[in-house]
Amino acid sequence: VCGCVCVRVWAHVACVYMSVFHSFVCFLCLTPLKELDFTGVTGYDVLVKRLKDGKKMTQDFEDFVRARAKLEETYAKELMKLVKNSHGETEIGSLRASWDCLKAETEASSREHLAAAQQLTTELEKGVKEFKEQQRDTRKKSEETVKKAQSFKKSSFQAENKAKQDYHSKCRTADKAEETCNKSGHLQPKKIEELKAKAKKARQSSEQSDVAYQDSIRNVDEARLLWEREMEVACKVFQDLEEERIVFLRGMMWKMCNVYSSLAVKDDELYEAVRCILEQCDADSDLTLFVQQRRTGSERPVPIEYENFYGNNPPHSIRPSANRPPLQHMASSPVPAIVQTRSLPVPPGAGGGIVGGDPSLTSHSRPPVNVPVESLVQADDGTYSVVPQHQQQLMAGNGGGALTPAQGLSRCRANFPYEAQGPEELSFKEGDVLTVLMKEDSNWWMGELRSQRGMFPCNYVTEF
Repeated sequence: VCGCVCVRVWAHVACVYMSVFHSFVCFLCLTPLKELDFTGVTGYDVLVKRLKDGKKMTQDFEDFVRARAKLEETYAKELMKLVKNSHGETEIGSLRASWDCLKAETEASSREHLAAAQQLTTELEKGVKEFKEQQRDTRKKSEETVKKAQSFKKSSFQAENKAKQDYHSKCRTADKAEETCNKSGHLQPKKIEELKAKAKKARQSSEQSDVAYQDSIRNVDEARLLWEREMEVACKVFQDLEEERIVFLRGMMWKMCNVYSSLAVKDDELYEAVRCILEQCDADSDLTLFVQQRRTGSERPVPIEYENFYGNNPPHSIRPSANRPPLQHMASSPVPAIVQTRSLPVPPGAGGGIVGGDPSLTSHSRPPVNVPVESLVQADDGTYSVVPQHQQQLMAGNGGGALTPAQGLSRCRANFPYEAQGPEELSFKEGDVLTVLMKEDSNWWMGELRSQRGMFPCNYVTEF
């Protein structure tokens, strides 16, 4: 046996020894087999089954491509629907720009996926279908040729068997007639002549059947040679079909991978553009833009005052009761005290947590203050700061000008720097000279520095 593919054929069988480097058929190696195996097609059936399996694989790949294209088309349509149903028109600023970019790039991604689905349908699915039809026509032609040769071989073999049986039967009849004639010496001459004529006729008939039998043998041999030639051609055709199928499907799978690799790259490029816009998204700028676009004013509504119908001299019968405070003071009536829980800050270098050497200031808090309702000021963090009405008047200033010590106020010098912890407090540096506008208690004062007013801890300064 050589190192290449060998197909052993004796009429009925093709024993295929395959090699990945050589063809299905390189030469025919004939091996005599039993007569019962003469019409067998075992080797041919193996090759045909391989082709049928390849056909099924091609069909499975076509179905796979069709289903994948359908999924891509559905995904693209769902993305487009998602973009159209998305809102967010009320957003502003850089976040609105990021949102619009995300929707635009998502829409572009849907178009890319739709194009990929169309490419799968037009290039891959259509190409596989055409290739499958081409292979079917070529395979069908070879199979029909082999089937005709096989049918001719089978009919020739059956005729040969019949001629052989007839030949053997007539030979036995002639031998028996001759033997009877040889044993007829004691018979009458007329009877002997009849036996001799019968024996001669039987011999002639056996000779004719011998000729017919030999002719059938030659026909069988011709059928065998024809079948072998057609089988060899079919094997080569089948191998070509198989090689073409493997190479074709490999190329189609490769092309399919390229489609999705390109799609992934395009998706990444689209969303990279979104990431670039997101890098420019800034919360402070959006909040500033909101204030600029939606501002409604900076003044608060004035309080509603009581207007006496009788003016300043109402009748005695409707004068305010002595047990009830005047109506104009109701707005200043006290409400439950609001305790500010932030501890008094400790100046740098103070040891043991004692501020200014006073143990009572170890964990000072802003003291409880009875606050009028109109003096609750909402801070930036959503809480309310305690700013009494007289402090608001001081913080508002006197005609826009700064209060000076000439108005009965004092000054102080900062011993330490202080950073305001809220909008109601005042920041200063070491050495700054502050104007004291009001002393709220022994811990917190209100002052002014460079036209800015606010509360500050008195243990950070020295009054002079």
